[in-house]
Amino acid sequence: MDDDPIPGFDPRAQTQRVFQVQVVICTVTGILIFFCFCILRYKIPQIYAIRSFRKRDSIKPLPDNYFGWIRVLNNITDDEILEKAGLDAFVFLNFFKLCIKILTTCGLFAMFIISPLRFYYTGEYDKDNISWSKMIISSFIVDDGDGDQDPNRDSNEHYLWVYPFFTITFTLLVCYFVNQQTSFVITTRQKYLGSQNSITDRTIKVSHIPPHLNDEEALKEHIERLVAGKVGKVHMVHDYSSLKELFEERKLIINQLESTYSRFYGLNVKIFEKNVVPSAIPFKKLSLFGDKIDILTYLAEKLMKIDDSINELRSNNDFKSLNSAFVTMDSVSTAQMCAQAIFSPNVMELITVLAPSPQDINWENFTLSPKAKIFRRNFIQILIFITSALLIIPLSYIAKLLNVKTIRKLWPEFGDYLIANKWFSTIINGFLPTYLFTLINVALPYVISYLTELQGIISKGDIELSVIRKNFLYIFFNLFLVFTLFGTWSNYWALLSDTTKIAYLLASSIKTLSLFYVDLILLQGLTMFPFKLLQIDELFLITWKYLIRRKHQTPREYRDLIYKPSIFDFGLILPQHILIFIITLIYSVISTKIVVSGLIYFVAGFYTYKYQLIYSMIHLRHSTGKSWPIIVRRICLGLILLQITMFGTLLLEEAYILAAPIVPLFFLTIALAFFFEKHYSPLLNYIALQSIEESGYDDNDIGNNIGNSGNSHNNNFLAQDYTFDEADNFDSTIDNAVVPDSAECSPLSSNEDLGAVIPHSSMTSLKKRRSTIEEERESHQQYVYPYLIDTMDGPWIGFNGDYVSMICYYYKHSNGNLSEYGSANIDNQATIVERIFRRKNTKADYD
Repeated sequence: MDDDPIPGFDPRAQTQRVFQVQVVICTVTGILIFFCFCILRYKIPQIYAIRSFRKRDSIKPLPDNYFGWIRVLNNITDDEILEKAGLDAFVFLNFFKLCIKILTTCGLFAMFIISPLRFYYTGEYDKDNISWSKMIISSFIVDDGDGDQDPNRDSNEHYLWVYPFFTITFTLLVCYFVNQQTSFVITTRQKYLGSQNSITDRTIKVSHIPPHLNDEEALKEHIERLVAGKVGKVHMVHDYSSLKELFEERKLIINQLESTYSRFYGLNVKIFEKNVVPSAIPFKKLSLFGDKIDILTYLAEKLMKIDDSINELRSNNDFKSLNSAFVTMDSVSTAQMCAQAIFSPNVMELITVLAPSPQDINWENFTLSPKAKIFRRNFIQILIFITSALLIIPLSYIAKLLNVKTIRKLWPEFGDYLIANKWFSTIINGFLPTYLFTLINVALPYVISYLTELQGIISKGDIELSVIRKNFLYIFFNLFLVFTLFGTWSNYWALLSDTTKIAYLLASSIKTLSLFYVDLILLQGLTMFPFKLLQIDELFLITWKYLIRRKHQTPREYRDLIYKPSIFDFGLILPQHILIFIITLIYSVISTKIVVSGLIYFVAGFYTYKYQLIYSMIHLRHSTGKSWPIIVRRICLGLILLQITMFGTLLLEEAYILAAPIVPLFFLTIALAFFFEKHYSPLLNYIALQSIEESGYDDNDIGNNIGNSGNSHNNNFLAQDYTFDEADNFDSTIDNAVVPDSAECSPLSSNEDLGAVIPHSSMTSLKKRRSTIEEERESHQQYVYPYLIDTMDGPWIGFNGDYVSMICYYYKHSNGNLSEYGSANIDNQATIVERIFRRKNTKADYD
């Protein structure tokens, strides 16, 4: 009864109708959004091309017209991507290039060979257009009792040879392109990283240090005795929890001060002014009378007291030592050898790895014990797994929306209405599951990312790689396997009882879900990518905060909102594209529509992300290109799924002889994965010594003074009115000297991840050769806890272009001298004087 055909309902006609409507909707919507972007980019380039306005990035500006940016974007080379966006962006975009190469080749075969052959023998252009009223798989999953064969199967043996032949062909093509692109990525990575000499490239992290070596000098002597090379500097890791608490309290006070100044005196904020000069901001002295000033004075006194406490804690330097250290070697090659060496014959002692960038370190995670880290890691892994498992229930209900017969069983009246109303049926069965799928796909990765940050991982770059793995596992299991294999509970229990049915079920489900996946790919490719370009969330925030809630904001919030590009997080973005490629690959022999849709998807994605990575977004993590091994492993998984699908398809057709040639492909793919792990993976994790040698520079030419600079936060020098050419690379400036009323200084970055700073005198050595984006970011950093060198700026009260106005507080001694707050030897009779002075920003914004 359940398998009786539904009167008046033609699944094939519905498929064509949904596909055509989806193409029209996605195309029209995508074009409209794209034109909106072109107009808004021209009208407000400060939002959509913010990096071209930051002098430190030196990005060439886009043409002052609506569509000229397309030509400029297309002409950007791989070298420019490496220079402006880093190695991770280069690897990410090369994944899209790889997908475009593969899908272009497969698409040509599909359009000009596979589909014409299928049309000649079966009368259908794609296999998924053939209406199967029953599947052989029903005898494995649900026994309907009639045992009839499906009369519409692809039983023509002269046609079925296409499946094994092109499965073999596509497998070999994918292997070839993956090998080719991997070799290119490795060559570029080795050349790029081999030419670097940043502090990160010369530093290793040593953990599980035994007590007798838990000292800078002792550890330095021990390493130099074991390794052929010198140690430049050893930074022991300490427990700075007490200092962190004070800075968190200080941050709250600064926020209160800035909010109070903004509320009482208004905002002196000019964001989109052009050609601003220093004289445009007049000096202003606040009145010292009235209740308003009493509140400000109270907060200022709290700020100065906490700054005195911070300085006292810093000067005492009485922090508990932990059993970890960052050891900066004298050369990159020595660091690479140390990271791969075994220092101690004892288990879990002197564990060495390449160090993360100073700005990527989660310093607080060093205070976690090994047991606590193991507990957190396992607990969160289990939590993510349980969450994914529980989501099978709502996802299974979404999957049921794909089946009118299932809806008819649960709600007969509504099912009959869907059958009678074709347009409404198209929306429910064709569009709604796709949009629900997309919403879940967007929301859940953020939850996984948040949970991963709680695992106690030291490096933020490692967190990003872990998020890529976890998010792919989630979307692959929940948003692919659940939809494909577990569409009904009968399928679920059947697979648990007999896993040999996977090939049959995967083959049959892939065909029935082709409509869903082509809708998904078209929605993402034609609509979501133009929507990403539009950056509607940022546009809304800027409109809301700058125009509507202006009086509730502070200058610092405005500057962060306008001048800081959005963060490009590969952990949230990359996994779904890998899944889309796998889905397209699985359908490469079956559906020409999906292959072409996938090609459009990756072409649109390539140019969308290329634009964002160059002009409107930044990737903060230290770039090492380590996402490529993750990509290759998932592509191998996609090949296996393609082979299982085609193997099951031929078994459904009872073409057992034709299915046999596919079996060796499983072993070929597994062999490819093992070959990659053995021969390619090491070159994607380390820098070859020969690559360092071939870079053509002496390790001592650059940066040794950085490695030996010590605690550079003790260096005091007068703030200067630097030009952008001199000081674009400065992430912060040491400014402990007394500043006259009219002095122009550079405000510190509020980024807590910045490391220590070196004096301006060392800039000469840093300019000996062209630096990479990583070296520029890290040229003034040290493996010093950020709060040890934070200069503790006063509250901001306004800014005009690149000039920031802030409050500086001074102690006035009985002899009339002024001392900046937080300084030593303060007279007890000192009174507070408030002064405002203009400070010139040495950076267009903060990364």
